[in-house]
Amino acid sequence: MAIVVIAETPGVTAADDEAIQQRLNLAAQPPAGALARLAGPIDGGWRVLSVWESPEAWETFRRERLEPALQQAGRPTPSFQVWPVHTMRMAPQAR
Repeated sequence: MAIVVIAETPGVTAADDEAIQQRLNLAAQPPAGALARLAGPIDGGWRVLSVWESPEAWETFRRERLEPALQQAGRPTPSFQVWPVHTMRMAPQAR
């Protein structure tokens, strides 16, 4: 079952998010089971929505890559909300 994870971190900026993405090497080594990532500013911080193939894929990424990278960077761990996905539709790619 696919899930959506919503992460919110007070005080984080676009530059902070870029730095963590680079530290995680997401472009070259996308996490197994990750389907989509959307990120942007909220009042006083940063929000990331990610879609995962399964709760297990998310938990593996969180435990093995995300939390260690945040700790090494001295960044706080975001608050996470997880909910199951019933329906997901993606727009067809423009040609």
